[in-house]
Amino acid sequence: MRERTVRAGPVLAGALVALFASSLTNTIIGIALPTIAGELGGQDQVAWVAAAALLTLTAATPVWGKLADRRGPRPMLLAATAGFVVASLAAGLAPSMAWLVTGRALQGAAAGGVLACTNALIAVLVPARERGRYTGWFGISFGSASVAGPLLGGLLVTPGGPGWRWCFLGVVPVTVLAALLIRLAPDRRPPRPTAPLDHLGAALLALSSGGLVVLLSAGGHAWPWLSPATFALATVVLVTALLAVLREHRVPDPILPPRLFRSRTFTIACTAGLLVGTVMFGGMIYLPQFLQVVHGHGAMAAGLLMLPQLGTMVVSSALTGRLIVRTGRWKRYPATGCALLVAGLGVLAPLSVTTPAWQVAAGMALLGAGSGLTIQVLVLAAQDAVAPGDVGVASSSAMFTRMLGGAVGVAAFGALIAARLRADLPAALGAAGLPATDEGVRRLLGTPARVAALPPPLAEAVRESYTNGLQLVFLVTLPVAVLALVAVLLVRETALGEAVPAH
Repeated sequence: MRERTVRAGPVLAGALVALFASSLTNTIIGIALPTIAGELGGQDQVAWVAAAALLTLTAATPVWGKLADRRGPRPMLLAATAGFVVASLAAGLAPSMAWLVTGRALQGAAAGGVLACTNALIAVLVPARERGRYTGWFGISFGSASVAGPLLGGLLVTPGGPGWRWCFLGVVPVTVLAALLIRLAPDRRPPRPTAPLDHLGAALLALSSGGLVVLLSAGGHAWPWLSPATFALATVVLVTALLAVLREHRVPDPILPPRLFRSRTFTIACTAGLLVGTVMFGGMIYLPQFLQVVHGHGAMAAGLLMLPQLGTMVVSSALTGRLIVRTGRWKRYPATGCALLVAGLGVLAPLSVTTPAWQVAAGMALLGAGSGLTIQVLVLAAQDAVAPGDVGVASSSAMFTRMLGGAVGVAAFGALIAARLRADLPAALGAAGLPATDEGVRRLLGTPARVAALPPPLAEAVRESYTNGLQLVFLVTLPVAVLALVAVLLVRETALGEAVPAH
């Protein structure tokens, strides 16, 4: 008990700093992309600077969780932070776009380890009921990175600033500091496993989940939906997913043990996390673009205008953690959170070019509060539903499903918006006497400054079409949030710290 009291504070600080740094690189990059493309070239690869990390993060998270259960969360978290430092240096010193994309892919893989192992480390240090306080802090760390990313990115790439490379190099000393604090944690390693690590299962899971993200990101953009490339990739995703399921049922120590899904609480927590991730990441990615493209705000101003969503996420996450510690009950919070997500999407669904700022802020505040009440509590519920030896894989599974939902949502909703732009803008081009071709449409789309510099009729057409696409996103997302609410309401709650572990 004394060891935990002495070490939990610094270790928590280290875990929070590592989580903040790994999350920051994903939120800071969006604003820097136009500057990066201008310096390194490779305009056709710009999207992969952001997508590569999301892809590898989603694919690697379950493997890190399994490794934490097999070898202990402390050494694996230290390995993840070391990998993140190396990847950040590679990205920050990249001489070409291909090098940068590779560095970002490595960053994502290491960030998956940080996400999985921070939760697993705290889970082995403190009882389930007390973890509520820590999960609240994790939500604050994630929310703070979401707030700080756009603001810091804007400062770094402004004329006279340090430059875009510090989006990656700046997190190196911070991550090293985090690793030094994490080293203070007791090294509690489980008994040496007799079964070998399921490398083939890990590869199949990575291929199926990563292939799904690529399919949704590239379909209708890099190639048509009804094309041989789409059918080929869809076949690969389906086959590898089926093989992964079969593999996990046959090996003695699977990456995602099927036995965990016999627990109703664990299964529903993962399912709800998948759905909530779809809603949360869709709003966080596309609402800032709406504020810049449609309302004409600069990058830093758009970051500040996101405070209603990100601020309520931080506050609700912190309050939820404290209340869970006090009562040991958790179901009411994700249930309320999912209801707030439904309400927020209902407020944003009628979005138009003339929607007043207060309505947008109200919708964002509801989305933020709903996310803060939900995301970390579902991880906590998944941890408490399994045996102590499966805490790492339970944590990573809950986060894997959430990140997969986010990746699928971002890709699918981006495809919806792009399809709407391609459908609407040729008419505007024709009316202006310009070629109504796909190349003409692509020339209309660019940075918010480029959109604002277009002739007024074309700029208005872009804003109107983008708003219509985003409105469709919210309408599609609304039933997803309703399904998440239904899933949470179906779970049978057991007070934290009193649950019988699932075997």
